[in-house]
Amino acid sequence: MNEAWWVNEEDLDDEQKKVIALGSEGNYLLIGPPGSGKTNLLLLRANYLTAGDKPDLVILVFTRTLREFIAAGARRYLFSAGKVQTYVGWARRLLAENGIEAPDSTSFQEERQNLLSALKNLIERERITDDYYDAILLDEAHDYMEEEIEVIRTFSRNLFSVMDSRQQIYRKDPHAIEHLKSFSETIELPFHYRNGIQICRLADQIMKGKAIYAPMEPTSHYNEAAKPSSVEHFDCTGDIEQQCEIAISKLETQLQAYPNELLGVICPRHEEFEVIRSCLERSSLSNLCVYQDAKYGYQPFDDDHPVCVSTVHGSKGLEFTALHILACDTFRDGFYTTNRNMTFTAVTRAKTSLSLYYSGEIYGYLQKALAALAPRTDLPGLSEAFGRRR
Repeated sequence: MNEAWWVNEEDLDDEQKKVIALGSEGNYLLIGPPGSGKTNLLLLRANYLTAGDKPDLVILVFTRTLREFIAAGARRYLFSAGKVQTYVGWARRLLAENGIEAPDSTSFQEERQNLLSALKNLIERERITDDYYDAILLDEAHDYMEEEIEVIRTFSRNLFSVMDSRQQIYRKDPHAIEHLKSFSETIELPFHYRNGIQICRLADQIMKGKAIYAPMEPTSHYNEAAKPSSVEHFDCTGDIEQQCEIAISKLETQLQAYPNELLGVICPRHEEFEVIRSCLERSSLSNLCVYQDAKYGYQPFDDDHPVCVSTVHGSKGLEFTALHILACDTFRDGFYTTNRNMTFTAVTRAKTSLSLYYSGEIYGYLQKALAALAPRTDLPGLSEAFGRRR
């Protein structure tokens, strides 16, 4: 399962090989679509620097789930699992090492602001310079605020960042990405390898209407002949438990079809996560799931638990051979100010098989995207104009 984080040199294309062996001094920004190998290259880049003259480095990821997944395969690398940290965990640890207690917070956004202020105080008090670390490698750089990037940069003159603005699902800072570009050499990866053609088509339809969006289907190098991709959706008349029943039935088959591969069950909100967890714990899959959630704690990944259950936010950076996205109707929750990006990020976690479930109205852009995968070949009959919603 954790082989996803290790590739051989012959597995890489020429552009990817160049990224790993960039000069050891300087700031670099790697931009690429989902499945282009950004996180994998970030880890191989860290390995390259460790093998050279820069072993004192830190790898910052945005979510605890991704940290746990990378740590499970850290034996493959020259650096230890402890080098991989979440930004929040790193900030808290750094403050504690210098005798500063991290302030209490009531929300994630408040915690980010409090940690930012505390780090600024630390930098000023201890007169931190960019010799503190040999290098810092920053994953999911699109989700950071400009001030956070500047604080991180203070600790090392060598910052290697990877990003894709289409996966920006936390509060947007319109200046952060341009700020990164202003001091970094920018490299763009042209191809991606994760998402099957059907999943690319759905993702492209979701983002349709944004002129700055670069479609994924034309640049996909996924081997469709070896593993044909599929997208299906279920408009359930019942509640979230009915969605779980369908997903569990499909997962039982997929565990046989995709042995030793990671499968996923995700949803937008914590409320539905709790119901999904309860359903899975009562099912035939109870001993096969690894749950990743702040409330219940984060669990180590291993080959005995091939089904990862998480929120959409928690699944950032992961990939699943088969993915089930439940409660898609809750993407409409007013809390999410980046609905299209959230949906795009969710569906592009899938490699081969994608199943979406909902029991209420879904956003128009998602309705349109799903309809485009199986367009009608005839015009509606007049009687259909008098139909009602179920």
